[in-house]
Amino acid sequence: MKRWFLFGLGAMLVLILGLLFYGTYLNHRSEAQIVERMSEQKISLRGAKVQMRSMKPQLVLDTINLYSEKMADAVALIDGRITTVDVQKNQHVVKGQTLFTLTNDSHPIRIRQAEIDIIQNDNELVKNDNELVKAESSLAHAKSEYNRYSNLLAENAVSVEKFEETEALYKEAQVNLKNVHVQREQLLAQKDYYLAQKEQLLIENSYAHVAAPIEGEVLILYRPQGSYVTAGTAMALIGDFKNLYFSMTVEDTATKNLKVGGMAELSFHHADLSKIYDTEYEPGNTGRRHPFTAKIIDITPATNEPASIRKVIWEVDNSAGVLEPQTYSSARLQSFNPISCLTIPTRALAGAALDSVFVVDEEGVIHSRKISTGFSDENYIEVTGGLKAEEVVIVSGTDDLKEGLKVDVIIESGDDVG
Repeated sequence: MKRWFLFGLGAMLVLILGLLFYGTYLNHRSEAQIVERMSEQKISLRGAKVQMRSMKPQLVLDTINLYSEKMADAVALIDGRITTVDVQKNQHVVKGQTLFTLTNDSHPIRIRQAEIDIIQNDNELVKNDNELVKAESSLAHAKSEYNRYSNLLAENAVSVEKFEETEALYKEAQVNLKNVHVQREQLLAQKDYYLAQKEQLLIENSYAHVAAPIEGEVLILYRPQGSYVTAGTAMALIGDFKNLYFSMTVEDTATKNLKVGGMAELSFHHADLSKIYDTEYEPGNTGRRHPFTAKIIDITPATNEPASIRKVIWEVDNSAGVLEPQTYSSARLQSFNPISCLTIPTRALAGAALDSVFVVDEEGVIHSRKISTGFSDENYIEVTGGLKAEEVVIVSGTDDLKEGLKVDVIIESGDDVG
């Protein structure tokens, strides 16, 4: 009995061990089959070819700072009180047009005093003329006496004392005439001063009319009627916003398609178009949806000179009167002229910095690749480095993709992008 018991126990152990080994075999085999099946499984994704396309470059700007080259203050040139305000806010004025009229009570008095000084000076000149005639007559008489006594002295017909007395009178007459001439020069100089003073006062009096320094719209009237102002006080702000300007700094690679005179459409999305100066809107504008024409007027340094960074200045046609000199957000520039370049759909961009794509190789395996880009439009972006024409990039589900996955790619046509 004991022998049969031990035999049965050994058989049971063998059976149990066999079942354990068989189960381990089956489990390993199943895992291998799963791995094999997983390795053969492909993810279905959409892709697009890297192609040469014609597109209108677009540049999205977070903010844009518009300014005017034609803004100036009208300034009072004399002290005075504002007696009339000759314009209204938002009124169009031309250069030199009167904006304010000032009154300075001291100017008429000072002008009259200058006129009195001139009259008194003229009277002094008349007296000087009489003295000049007398001095010339006295000199002529003294000279005649001097010559006569000189001849008498030569003949010993007069004493030396008498001759010296006559000579002294002659020299005194010369000095008197010279003094009269000096006095006349002083009077003439003084008259010129009085005349210049009067002219200056008349000019200053003409400054009572505060004129527009440039042509444009009256944006601000700083002083009301009745206010007293001093010379140098800003009276009104005049501006012309028909053309506004902004500048942008760009890398040299981005300027290859830019040139002076190049045109683009400027539009704003979700921008606050409230006005600082409260200027008038022109008829026909479409508000936030209004498209503006922008033109490149300068690129510094010029594109034919070596530089890594360039400054581009744009001129914006604001004839609709929608914009004012201030900072706007959500702006977009789109060129009027299409360019031909190597492109991919913008949906293909991956990574936090949107500077990489997933490229599909000939075996259907994806690889992450860094690229460099240029301009874009709503659907495509220019590729300036990292890709070649006809390569295939993934355009769907890029957030969860990993290097080395096998994919089944459906290639989109150009009509499918959007």
